[in-house]
Amino acid sequence: MSKTISGSKLADCSKSLFAQLDSLARKSKLVVRHSPRFSASGFTLALLKAVIIGKASFTQLASNLGRAEIKSGSRQALWARINNRAVSFLLLTVFRALSQRWGSQAVVVSSVFTRILIEDSSQAKLPKSNAEEFPAHGNGKGSTAGCKCDLAFDLLTGEPVLQSLHLATTQDRDLGKDLVDLVQKGDLVLRDMGYFSLDEFGRIESRGAFWLSRVPVSVKISDPQGRSIESILRRSKLKRIEAEVLVGTALFPARLVAVRATPQLAGQRRRERRQKAREIGKQPCKDALLRDGWHLMITNVQSDQMGTQQLFDLYATRWQIEITFRAWKQSTYLTEALNRRSNPCHLQALMLAAFLLLILTMKTASLLQCTYQDIALSIEKLAINLASFILELNSLQRFCAYKPDPRHLAMDTRSRQSLQETTLLALS
Repeated sequence: MSKTISGSKLADCSKSLFAQLDSLARKSKLVVRHSPRFSASGFTLALLKAVIIGKASFTQLASNLGRAEIKSGSRQALWARINNRAVSFLLLTVFRALSQRWGSQAVVVSSVFTRILIEDSSQAKLPKSNAEEFPAHGNGKGSTAGCKCDLAFDLLTGEPVLQSLHLATTQDRDLGKDLVDLVQKGDLVLRDMGYFSLDEFGRIESRGAFWLSRVPVSVKISDPQGRSIESILRRSKLKRIEAEVLVGTALFPARLVAVRATPQLAGQRRRERRQKAREIGKQPCKDALLRDGWHLMITNVQSDQMGTQQLFDLYATRWQIEITFRAWKQSTYLTEALNRRSNPCHLQALMLAAFLLLILTMKTASLLQCTYQDIALSIEKLAINLASFILELNSLQRFCAYKPDPRHLAMDTRSRQSLQETTLLALS
């Protein structure tokens, strides 16, 4: 295969984004007047390189910036620049990057859903000396520090739709409210147990959209006759169960789909539950042990829209967001870049630059996949390839010259189905 990515499409998308940096810098007042030692694009590129190589001191940042500008500046001058205005500029840049769509079409077309939204969060550790500004949950030995990145993207296009930075102590359930604000009619939102909220499911339904979620053990489920889910599971000899149920104390109506877990997985879950119970001197809950033998999910998707196995196959594609986070972390040295005692604006600038890199990676992947629909592209290989390319740049305007050979970005041959194949099968 000799063809490469359409240079004009990538050039148009990247130029459109980076051409706006100067106006965003003036809007945030990061730049008030022209200087040969400082520009919005040079500053952004310096931060991107810092999170990629893991060297993010003011000295290193000033060195990166000097290679992108006509004249080099001092570390002291850059220190004065990285303030609330710099954070505001980067927030505007991240938001602008999110709002642009690079992929021209969906790789997978669904007749039921307009978008399939997947959301998850990932934590970045900070030195405990930053615990006052960035508190994290303690480890029993003292205070800890960190932050949390929340990401949501459309499975059908690969386009990110939300990315936000939060304190590490923020619960996923609270983070999930931001995505619901962006839900459109016909969307399907895939929820993990950390984001479980009946109130938010109701909000999604009110927008004419759909939701699919795993169920925490603590949440009660019963059928309309008042029988508990445990009594139903205990008597069943089937491998799959589907029923209309009432969830929680609010008796929220939903469709239950349950698939029996393999004996190996059920045994592993129960061993882990018993071990955790022993560690705190308690007996494991019998109902929880029973549920460990099943995959339990609830949804408002009707049976004539998707069958039980289709729903489980579709939900299994949530692992793609884990791979995306892994690709992001493998292509950077973000932990090393953040491993310093510094002012909050410096650390936030580094985090937002890392967010921008992730968005650029996902949007480039979306564009590539639209161009090469016959290839299963590896987001991990692309992330590393793109990061290496950025390190060679002296100007962000040269980003449009990125033309990777798709053969070098293809997933390795394996027996299991690709994400695209799994999604196609689930939606068929």
